[in-house]
Amino acid sequence: MDKKIKEKIYQLRKELSKYNYIYYNLDRSDISDYNFDKKLKELYLLEKKYPELYDPTSPTKKIGTNIFKSRIYHYKYKMYSIKNTYSKKEFLTWFKKISKSIHSSLSFMCELKYDGVSINLIYKKGFLTHAVTRGNGEKGENVINNIRTIKSIPLKLVGCNYPNYIEIRGEIFISIKNFIKINKERIKNGTIPYTSPRYTASGTLKIINNIKEVRKRGLSCIAFHAIGENLPFNSQYEAIKNIKNWGFKVPEPAIFCKKVEKVLDFIDFWSLFLHKLPYQIDGIVIKINDLKKQSILGYTRKYPRWSIAYKFRQKLSETKLLSITFQVGRTGIITPVANVAPIHISGTTIKRVTLYNKRFIQNMNIHYGDTILLEKAGNIIPKITKINKNKRLINAFPVLFLKNCPSCNSSLIKKNELFYCTNKNCHSKIIEKIKHFVSEKAMDIKKIGYKMIIKLHKNGLLYNFYNLYQLKKETLIKISGIKEKLANNIIDNIEKSKKKPYDRVLYALGIRYVGEDISKKLTKYFFNINSLMSTNYDHLTSITGIGIKIAKSIINYFSITDNQHIVKMLIKYGLHLEKCSMIKKSSYFEGKSFVFTGKLSCMTRNKAKNMIEILGGRVYNTVNNNIDFIVVGKNFGSKLKKSMKIKNIQILKEKIFIDELKKTKKIDF
Repeated sequence: MDKKIKEKIYQLRKELSKYNYIYYNLDRSDISDYNFDKKLKELYLLEKKYPELYDPTSPTKKIGTNIFKSRIYHYKYKMYSIKNTYSKKEFLTWFKKISKSIHSSLSFMCELKYDGVSINLIYKKGFLTHAVTRGNGEKGENVINNIRTIKSIPLKLVGCNYPNYIEIRGEIFISIKNFIKINKERIKNGTIPYTSPRYTASGTLKIINNIKEVRKRGLSCIAFHAIGENLPFNSQYEAIKNIKNWGFKVPEPAIFCKKVEKVLDFIDFWSLFLHKLPYQIDGIVIKINDLKKQSILGYTRKYPRWSIAYKFRQKLSETKLLSITFQVGRTGIITPVANVAPIHISGTTIKRVTLYNKRFIQNMNIHYGDTILLEKAGNIIPKITKINKNKRLINAFPVLFLKNCPSCNSSLIKKNELFYCTNKNCHSKIIEKIKHFVSEKAMDIKKIGYKMIIKLHKNGLLYNFYNLYQLKKETLIKISGIKEKLANNIIDNIEKSKKKPYDRVLYALGIRYVGEDISKKLTKYFFNINSLMSTNYDHLTSITGIGIKIAKSIINYFSITDNQHIVKMLIKYGLHLEKCSMIKKSSYFEGKSFVFTGKLSCMTRNKAKNMIEILGGRVYNTVNNNIDFIVVGKNFGSKLKKSMKIKNIQILKEKIFIDELKKTKKIDF
């Protein structure tokens, strides 16, 4: 490899790490967001082109600077996002949908949606023990030292009417007054001002070992949700009152609405007066008031069904349409993407915007070279909202949808407003399917990224999933750019993937609508792939959570001869496509139920849970009469005391638990 390439990558990593350190730790920025993103993109492309120079500490792999392991914390109850809506029509559609599920009158709580950073405040016996950022919804960064500087967060709950363990959810933000003050000081000191209160609050929480600076920022907190067992209230209205009595500031104003019309009035009022507030809000959060009804509605994997956020639309940003790219997905769906002149919106640089489908292009009447107006839906996904036709060129040509696949030139077919390439040998479809198969959530085969898949495919080595298990080191090292060390790593990682459990392999197949959760559900009802392949439509739809669309997709997938052959070959090469195929029956774990208390020293609870499930056991979140063992880690909680009152529960120290896992000789640590 050219030494200049290595040096370039090294210098970019060093430079970007320095900028990250200055931004997150010293609270200033020595580079514009645009130029930082440009350098980061350059590094990302180089790392993809030269995977042998992979470095897990690279700025492309990490957010901010180093997060100390001691700051990572797994919380008890999952933190969900809130689904967004941008019109009254969408809100009323949500209202009608949940009304059908409840079959009784609904009342609501409406709260201002503060534009800040989510926080999870954990109290044990009334004392604040942890303050954790949202992270990935199951674990985050414990920032309690910085949180202790916030006056509106009590270190001890007021009164005594609270559970022994409770999690208070809230939002950390900076007032507009403080934000202006901080920026005036930065300008005075010759440093670049921050772009928004939200990012300032986020960066402040991540500051390490500088409590004085954190305190000076004047962070605020609004608490709006409490979760735990034996809560002393039955409604969101009562929850807000209790949270306030415990010493927190709560959303103000927050109103109780018996009728949906009152909700719409509240939205109308604040859409006009949101700029009068001393802090930034970006919408209204609407929640079902009754907690029992919340429980009935439940959650999706990402959102609570009983709550929705009405987001106020952002100011539109203008840019230029440069070109159109038509992408081919693994199911053959053709997705048009607009390549636009780079534009900075809500903290990120936008260069590409999805155009969804043919109807969207036609309805928007998009022409090549158009001046377009963008907004960020939910502050995340850029979307074309409007075309500035006053700036359209006289000879501009309209964007027409393709009639043939951009990859293999096969004719496209239309189904439900979407166009598909049906050629099973389409180059792009094959690449995307294998890309999904090797992805982290599927078979997690490292060192085989997008570029490597293309390289192996072009060399005639990779046309299907099972071709991965036919690869040989001797063949790989003959390919340009693959040296012996990389070849060894690829083969080792492919071998390791054979240990993945049944549900992961099922998910990796890429059956449409069959995600991680559905894969796990299917493996509970069908103990091997043959029973799933031979099932019928009625059996599938009788399973809770398996609807008409999913059932038809499963039946259709396994009716195709090529897919049947894929399954047969994967079994031949040793992949686990049955529930207990990974191990022989274990008298210790098979059919047993476990619960954890305290922190395990050598693995996360989630990993321990996965191991037990692989070995045929089950893990509960709470102590109950079905539990066989309670595994006790460091800083154990009240579960241990509860379990001691139930005769059949045996107490396992972590060492004994780990020793039993190792005895199976089927688990990687």
